[in-house]
Amino acid sequence: MCPGMPDWLRTAVRGPQGPDRRAGERAARPAHRCHGAVLRTTRMTLSLVVALSATAGAAPVATGAAFAGAPAAMTAAAEPGAVEHLPPSSAPLRHPEARDHVADRLAAASLEVIRLGRDAGRTGRSYAAVLRAARAGHARISRLHAELRREQRTADELRRRAGRIAVAQYRTGRRLPVLRSARASGAPQAVLSAYRKAERRQRLLAAHARDALRASRSLAVDSVATYVRTVELDTRRTRLDAERRRIGRRLGAARGLLHKVSRQSARSGRCGRLPGTVSAVAKRSATEVSPVPAPGGRWTRPVERYQLSAGFGGAGSRWAHRHTGQDFAVPVGTPVRSVGRGRVLSLTCGDNFGISMVVQHGAGTFTQYAHLSAVVVGAGQQVRAGQQIALSGSTGNSTGPHVHFEVRRTPQVGSGVDPVPWLRGRGVRV
Repeated sequence: MCPGMPDWLRTAVRGPQGPDRRAGERAARPAHRCHGAVLRTTRMTLSLVVALSATAGAAPVATGAAFAGAPAAMTAAAEPGAVEHLPPSSAPLRHPEARDHVADRLAAASLEVIRLGRDAGRTGRSYAAVLRAARAGHARISRLHAELRREQRTADELRRRAGRIAVAQYRTGRRLPVLRSARASGAPQAVLSAYRKAERRQRLLAAHARDALRASRSLAVDSVATYVRTVELDTRRTRLDAERRRIGRRLGAARGLLHKVSRQSARSGRCGRLPGTVSAVAKRSATEVSPVPAPGGRWTRPVERYQLSAGFGGAGSRWAHRHTGQDFAVPVGTPVRSVGRGRVLSLTCGDNFGISMVVQHGAGTFTQYAHLSAVVVGAGQQVRAGQQIALSGSTGNSTGPHVHFEVRRTPQVGSGVDPVPWLRGRGVRV
């Protein structure tokens, strides 16, 4: 071996079996031949390290300082989890095993976001329903209490009036025999009429008092029952709120992973295409989260529950000339729908649009959906209005999660029209 050769390189040259059998020739080997052997061995070893790194999905090993640490690079490439360190955005994934691994991770991350999004939707709807019911219960309790106080005041007033009549009758009780005698002898009718009126009034007041008492008792029972139900609703609302927050935290983490893996998928050339099983789950969940338009509707929005951000024709440092579409700000993993019936014309990735899809709706009408994280339909597939075609993301030249939506006259960039008035002109509220 040549003098000054590193131990790990000497081991790579002579192999792991024992000492160098040709150690005696070391002193007699000319320096230029030694240096040539070192150079050839170095090139072979560097090629081996690069191949191992590409196989594991690690970043390519550079020369210079990286070469001096070659044993560490070889060890890291062989360890489980080394494939997490994927190449930078400027370096596409070329090895089939690395691309397959990214595709598997994308499917798993997408499925997690889809399921958690579905669970978040269910919990959110349940929470909203319970919250409405609890608020209605509290409002009903307030109304019942007001009615109960009103009926109690009525009953109290009736009792006071009945008492006054009873007192008056008591005071005139000594003259009742006289009134009876007057009635028998044909006395003036005014006296008898007044007496009958007093009796009827007393009976009426007694009946009203009984009704008020029954109403008060019924209101009290109803108020107690409503209070019990409202307490139960408040307890359930608290539990659902905690569950909603827990799912929200998990969904946030899953969206972060999907964002990372989708950018790797865009570099791999797979363009975020999901397996059929995941696509089926995505379509079912999307229908549950936000139902598709009515069968008679020809056009719809690309996403639901969004915020409009960068508009058509705007200027900015991130665009070469002007903004060619309308941005819909939505979280990563939001279902993206075809705005109308048509055919998927193309699916691309790796450029400034990231994972992008173009749908043809007929002669002279094309729509583009860009910066996606994953897609659930393929090129050439027929789609209908409102059908889910992808998951939103932030791939390509993007500063945050959103869907870049374009309406074009041709499939090419530069033939676009303002999407917002175009959709509004077709009866779609944006």
